[in-house]
Amino acid sequence: MLEDPALPRAYWGKETEKALVNFGHGITPPVVIAAYAQVKLAALCAVQETERRFPLGLFSCIEDALGQIIRGELDSAFPLPLKQGGAGTSLNMNLNEVASARAAELYRERSGLECCIDPIEDLNRCQSTNDTFPSAVTIVAYEAAVRADALVAELQDALAARERELEALLVAGRTELQDALPIRLGQVVGAWAGAIERDRWRLSKAKERLRTVALGGTAVGTCFSASPDYLYAAEKHLRRITHLPLSRSQNLPDEISNADKYAELSNCAALCAGNLRKIASDLLLYSSSAFGELKHPELQYGSTIMPAKTNPVLLEAAKGFAIDAEQEAAKVSAYAFEGQLQLNAYLPFLAESLVACFASLERAIGSLVALLPILEPNRERILHNLRSSNLRLNLLVPRLGYRRVKELFRELERAAAVDEASYVDLVAERSGLERDEVAAIFELGVIHERSPQ
Repeated sequence: MLEDPALPRAYWGKETEKALVNFGHGITPPVVIAAYAQVKLAALCAVQETERRFPLGLFSCIEDALGQIIRGELDSAFPLPLKQGGAGTSLNMNLNEVASARAAELYRERSGLECCIDPIEDLNRCQSTNDTFPSAVTIVAYEAAVRADALVAELQDALAARERELEALLVAGRTELQDALPIRLGQVVGAWAGAIERDRWRLSKAKERLRTVALGGTAVGTCFSASPDYLYAAEKHLRRITHLPLSRSQNLPDEISNADKYAELSNCAALCAGNLRKIASDLLLYSSSAFGELKHPELQYGSTIMPAKTNPVLLEAAKGFAIDAEQEAAKVSAYAFEGQLQLNAYLPFLAESLVACFASLERAIGSLVALLPILEPNRERILHNLRSSNLRLNLLVPRLGYRRVKELFRELERAAAVDEASYVDLVAERSGLERDEVAAIFELGVIHERSPQ
């Protein structure tokens, strides 16, 4: 970062100042700055390779200036919010002005000579905002998908580990919040893992469709002012600089005018966030006072007035961030289809929501990954809930049939509360089954634990 707070303003040009008047001060996300600088560097390397436009000493300064921007050393020189009109032109000009001013400064420091690097004529050579900014957004989206894919895999592994640990422990299975049949706790966790496995597959497929970029298409995808040699060189340098498997779109007008690939990615993120919300909601119930079958550890004070209380803070964080991710994903989809004719002018808005969506998704996943290893079963409460529930009557259906068990259920609802032994006696008496058979069926459905396969 720059040490002198006055320096960033010295790098701004007239177009940056105009944009600040129109859109106000903000913070351009560093990931967007870095990605855009990578695109700019690839384009200028292609210009230099095909045209030899700059003296070598000067081009070295341009490369170094853009390198500093990519590394985040000049982030404070980018004061524009992403929410802006103009399809990203203000961001492009801010980058052009900062890079040209910093490159000229480096050249002066190294050679002792003054030089003029024009933000438009030099730094924007063979480029348009309309092909460079979408290419930067593609880089941001692809890298976000890569990070999310890794985190989803980590969550899947964490769930699989708990599934194996809890495979044999029976709990009350519930449908529509009513006791239904016993189920192994490992199977409960395995169901969550199944949903996350699908999320991983979806993200992987969406990531593959993010690989195409608009670089070289210039204004409307016709490659106006960009030579074929430049196109191939720009694509080559972009892969080299980003270390990503990017390729120039074979349909550049489509790449510039349509943004549905971002909507697809955000929808995958939204589905993942929805599954995270479902998992968090289930765990909130399992760890609540009502069920009490899982213990959320006390990670901080549960209250400033109630000391005997533990709050499920990580679950609430996971659910809150998941909701954030879903809402930002919905905005990405809305912006994606607001383009008109040959351009989507709302791509800066889309980019901000995309960054926010994946930031929240990562935090939601991180909260669950942190919690899963330290969430422990409350075996006493699990056994109590099973033994105090009429769900065990459902285990008699294979022996008695649905209608007879339904009658038995109604009869027992009217009976006075009894202890476990008396309950077994009562069921045996009213069902006509042998007591030992009833006891065996109930015990099998309550405390049976089998070794993991």
